[in-house]
Amino acid sequence: MNHQTLLAIYDKLEAIISKLPGPLQNAVFGELRPIKQIFLSQRLARIVLLGDPRADASALFSALVGNDLQMIDPRQTGGWITYELRGRGGFRILDARRLHETSLTWSALAGAVSEESPDLFVFLVDGSKSLDLGLECEQATRLLELAEQRHQSKAGLVGVIDFPSTTPSGEVEARRLELQAWLTTSGKLSGHFVKSLAVSSFVRFRVDGSIDPERDERQNVDALGELLTRELPEEAQVEMARLVAAKKIQLEIGQRLLRSVTTICAAVGVQPIPFADFPVLTALQFAMVSGIMHVSGRELGLKAAAEFFGALGLNIGVGMVFREGSRAAVKLLPGWGNAISGGIAAAGTYAIGRTAIGYFIEGISISEARRLLRRQKLPKSPQAK
Repeated sequence: MNHQTLLAIYDKLEAIISKLPGPLQNAVFGELRPIKQIFLSQRLARIVLLGDPRADASALFSALVGNDLQMIDPRQTGGWITYELRGRGGFRILDARRLHETSLTWSALAGAVSEESPDLFVFLVDGSKSLDLGLECEQATRLLELAEQRHQSKAGLVGVIDFPSTTPSGEVEARRLELQAWLTTSGKLSGHFVKSLAVSSFVRFRVDGSIDPERDERQNVDALGELLTRELPEEAQVEMARLVAAKKIQLEIGQRLLRSVTTICAAVGVQPIPFADFPVLTALQFAMVSGIMHVSGRELGLKAAAEFFGALGLNIGVGMVFREGSRAAVKLLPGWGNAISGGIAAAGTYAIGRTAIGYFIEGISISEARRLLRRQKLPKSPQAK
């Protein structure tokens, strides 16, 4: 994630907002700061990998991110390893599955857990192997206890069993329940246990890194991505949602951003300052679209947001000026002018944000986005009537 780009956008917004009247400034900043915090406090998720060392963690995480990911043998490091995909985000892994091997000592793992608090524990097993997990559960218990002692950790424990895609569904469910039984019999493990999921992670990648659709046998991987993202603390959710395309969570974050910016624009629009608030509303709408783009997994930037506005036919030179000009002119009406203006500012902002969510997160085409924008009843200029 490009924190410098984010900071630059918010610095520009704050500079513009600082020119508003004092009471309005406080109201706008009060609504803006939580959104700013969602983005600027983001960091990579920290995941501790537990379970059977024979299970193919590279295959699982490659399936999750849709990219061929060769995970490093933990015996070479014994500590946290960062995996990142350019422009999409990443995560940190502490692979604790070889604790019984002399090359990976308990002291090395204890030091890594003491250094950084885990966000989530993932207990991975190979569904084609027998599940004799006594030692693995004992090791998991020790690490959970250590995280609690050092960080008062409440991190969840997710069980994942990875099957070949041809495995009969009855066998898959029986083995998933067997794994769940292992993770819920111990008091310590059951206290952190969230859910167990069965997945198939097999997918073939081409030389250029793209997925071969004829060899894509992934099953239930989207559900796993959603679950892992939702179990992370808020400061790690945006990056993981971007990385694994956790649609439901991306939608939730995008809608939260949309609601806050719409509220801000309504507050700005209701002020008796005809035409002077146009730069504020425009900057807020651009920042909102940039934020939605970022949540979707795309590169962040005002230039790309401007291209989106242009593709919708909302160019600054013509369309937006007429629309916002007519909204500002309404303020000149006695009595109800400001209230009407605030409603128009909110409706226009909501329409733009809802369309951005549809295009960037839900995956509709640009022509569908234009139709969605029209259905949102975006206010028109007097000339268009």
